[in-house]
Amino acid sequence: MSKMLNEAMIDGLAKDLDGIDACVIVGTRGLSVAEVSELRNRLRAEDFRMRVVKNSLARISFERTGMPGIASLMEGTSAICWGGEGALPLSKILVDEAKKRRDKLVIHGGYSEGELLDSAGIDALSKAPSRDELLSMTMAALFGPVSDMARSMDGLLTEMHGLVSALAEKQEGAGA
Repeated sequence: MSKMLNEAMIDGLAKDLDGIDACVIVGTRGLSVAEVSELRNRLRAEDFRMRVVKNSLARISFERTGMPGIASLMEGTSAICWGGEGALPLSKILVDEAKKRRDKLVIHGGYSEGELLDSAGIDALSKAPSRDELLSMTMAALFGPVSDMARSMDGLLTEMHGLVSALAEKQEGAGA
């Protein structure tokens, strides 16, 4: 490729990666074009992007965007995945796809909030609860005791109503 074309590709990738806080590097060597397109479509549906790049051009782009360490994760045919709601949902999708495709899709690692993650780090991240799951767990923890108290109060009121009714029947029976 010509120097001008390489420079344009580096600038384009650096522009796309500028300001992101997370990305994942995957190896796509064993995937067919159709499989890569299918993976791209799944990622795009979740507002993520994927770009297969030349490693040397990606290294320069990473250096320009302040993520120089991540270039060490790129080996063989690699793709950069980024966007959406961050590293957690991206890692969940990619780990799921890697399991489906066995040895064809390899997760090399990633970058999240200033930290370099290896493939084990991405796998661990994928097992963390999502934002919605965390909110559900928080709400259950907050409202669990309140609902238990409400059930207890309802039980006490029902019992008290039964006692008052029994007392009223007893007094009516004694008065007749």
